Amino acid sequence: MKRLFYIPVVALLFSSCELNELPKAGATEEDIFGSESGLKNYSNSFYRNITSGSDAYKGDAMADYSAVNSLNDFMVGGAYSAEISSGWSWTTLRNINQLIAKCNSPKLTDAIKNNYIGLARFFRAWFYYEKVVRFGDVPWVDHPLAVDETDILKAPRDSREVVMKHIMEDLDFAYANITNTGGDGSTVNKWTALGLKTRIALFEGTFRKYHKLNLATQPEVFFQMAVDAGKILMENGPYGLNISADPKTSQRMLFTSNAPVTKEVMLAVTFSKDLALLNDANWWWTSATYGPRLSLVRPFINTFLNVDGTPYTDRPNFQTEEFYEECQNRDLRLAQLIRTPGYSRNGLAAPPNFASFTYTGYQPIKYTLDDSYYDNGGYNTNAVPLMRYAEVLLNYAEAKTGTRYLYRCGLVQNHWCAT
Repeated sequence: MKRLFYIPVVALLFSSCELNELPKAGATEEDIFGSESGLKNYSNSFYRNITSGSDAYKGDAMADYSAVNSLNDFMVGGAYSAEISSGWSWTTLRNINQLIAKCNSPKLTDAIKNNYIGLARFFRAWFYYEKVVRFGDVPWVDHPLAVDETDILKAPRDSREVVMKHIMEDLDFAYANITNTGGDGSTVNKWTALGLKTRIALFEGTFRKYHKLNLATQPEVFFQMAVDAGKILMENGPYGLNISADPKTSQRMLFTSNAPVTKEVMLAVTFSKDLALLNDANWWWTSATYGPRLSLVRPFINTFLNVDGTPYTDRPNFQTEEFYEECQNRDLRLAQLIRTPGYSRNGLAAPPNFASFTYTGYQPIKYTLDDSYYDNGGYNTNAVPLMRYAEVLLNYAEAKTGTRYLYRCGLVQNHWCAT
């Protein structure tokens, strides 16, 4: 036994060259940035940093269209407090810039390199868009920060003009160089870059218009960017509205299907029971204690048209109609948004649950599965859309008019309104 114990020691003393060998489980920069498989694996990490599925279906409890069990502190007088998590984090940006800086191996073709640089620049545009929305002016950093270079993030911020210019350049590069033109709806493709451009350009044009910012680039320039990007996507992209299915279910299925409905969904977060990757949409939208008990309010519900396209508020007695009456002959999408007469779960009628959930009677079902099994925890497997073709159409229409009057709905990708 002793002899066996000493053998590795002798081998170590007389085989010192083995100390220079790299761990078999490790990966060098050449492994990562010098091969297409390495770049693919590295770029997959970017998906963790965009809006999560739970963020998309939880959103903000917006006071103008919903009733909730409590208000955010910023809405309550005297209840302001400093945020523990400020959002002033730049780790994600360094990860993205690292690929852009290191993706220069002569072993790879320019098309392969530019494809992955395009992906990185797409995610950098998304990253900076969220920073501008939250902070306004922010420092623009286009290289991986060194360990001793953190002072740059405490330096004076670059102007909104500079940052938005770079964001649009990143998206243009992404569209021109990303080679993926399809996919299963869970990965970025060149059309997603155009979709994001319509979102950001419309936001920026609207912000500059209504805040009357004195910046070099006028709002109309951004509106035109949204129009141009939307037009290219509409004329050349593979997407359309999901109208081929049953119109009584075609919209809600976008939010309850396990696989993204790629006819309309351009980007989604997907989940899998086999991989133990689940979401808690049912729990959030049906629980009396876990979620905000968000119920939609009647002024918002009134915006849904009659089935013949006329305004619901044109009905002579609309103000005094009871719940059953007001749900009759309405746009079919209303019954795909809230519990209406005829809705059932587990084979039983399921009217609005006043006892433990809804305050107003307008109880959302948009992201929830009809089996009550999913109500008691994070069990949902349905994919959650982050970007839809319907949004692109609305972005295009609103940019054409130079306003954002169609958006009444909090998170842009959710479109609580009739879309």
